[in-house]
Amino acid sequence: MASLSLTQCSLFLLLITLSASFFSPSSAQTKCNIRSVYQLGDSLADAGNVIRTPGASIIFRADRSPYGETFFRRPTGRFSNGRVITDFISQSFKLSFLNAYLDRGASFTQGVNFAVAGATALDTSFWAARNIRLPTWNTPLSNQLGWFKTHLQSTCGSRCAETLRNSLVIMGEWGGNDYYNCFFQRKQIPEVRTYVPFVVAGIMRGIKDVIQQGATRVLVPSIYPLGCLPLYLTSFPDNNTSAYDNLGCLRNFNDFAAYHNRYLNRALANLQNQFPNVSIVYGDFYGAILTLIRNPSSYGFNQNTLLTACCGTGGRYNFNFGTVCGAAGINPCSNPAKYVHWDGIHLTDEAHRRITDILVKDMLSKFRCVV
Repeated sequence: MASLSLTQCSLFLLLITLSASFFSPSSAQTKCNIRSVYQLGDSLADAGNVIRTPGASIIFRADRSPYGETFFRRPTGRFSNGRVITDFISQSFKLSFLNAYLDRGASFTQGVNFAVAGATALDTSFWAARNIRLPTWNTPLSNQLGWFKTHLQSTCGSRCAETLRNSLVIMGEWGGNDYYNCFFQRKQIPEVRTYVPFVVAGIMRGIKDVIQQGATRVLVPSIYPLGCLPLYLTSFPDNNTSAYDNLGCLRNFNDFAAYHNRYLNRALANLQNQFPNVSIVYGDFYGAILTLIRNPSSYGFNQNTLLTACCGTGGRYNFNFGTVCGAAGINPCSNPAKYVHWDGIHLTDEAHRRITDILVKDMLSKFRCVV
């Protein structure tokens, strides 16, 4: 076999390095040409809007320590000990973290986070007509779409279609708060199931709206497996052991979430047929979270605390609605990276990182990015 000269070897290694870089998800910004990200949603994505919302009264005080302590070393308004999934998605495109829309002094050159904790997919009037009370400061999808359009008009004017052609819009997740408000006002699952078509239709209207503005890539996350959240496990205990699956999650609430997600997925498939030149991708957050819980050791989580909040107090799930994370005297666990759940309804920085790792390669390929 002929030997290679030093120069030839160097060139060969350089080509290998360039090839590896080309196929790395971290090079997605160049290969997808995604230059900005726009996030609409609720507390699972909020980066500081609700803490700047006049009159907002939040149970989980994301404006106080220990929120943000692991990564930012201070509270930022994110409902985690560090980053949220949107932050990791932005990183996968080599973009900066998105700033909250209501943070008026912030930079929005690489996108905006419009998400507000407590936000619903459907307007307050829809729920009021069904005797479901919402906070007066609710900022539903329709309001956030208004912010989105206002921002575009003030920044890109007649060039907005070009801007959005090189952007990713993350639509949600949506629905979690719509259903939360129903369940915690003692509506039963059969009744709440009848609202799913309305919620999904609201999400579809939102997607069509951003497409009409020029969006060509839209990520639409599923809702979480509700029956695995300490908030639900504590609030809806059941003495019947058959009510729990082999992971210890409440079957009925997980089945409900799965029903919503199937309905959403079918609606997205139909919408994709209407807009063949737009990439509309379902983000399976539900499946990714269950993957972490089913395979904790593979992801570095503690098997014994899979359904336990890192920051909270009381009982099997370390959660008590009367004294939640952010309240005086409540300290977090010593190693949040071993926990999936942060405060009983939101997840840890490490869980968000792992979820993104599971989803991002599939997401990029569906957006026709080189992976």
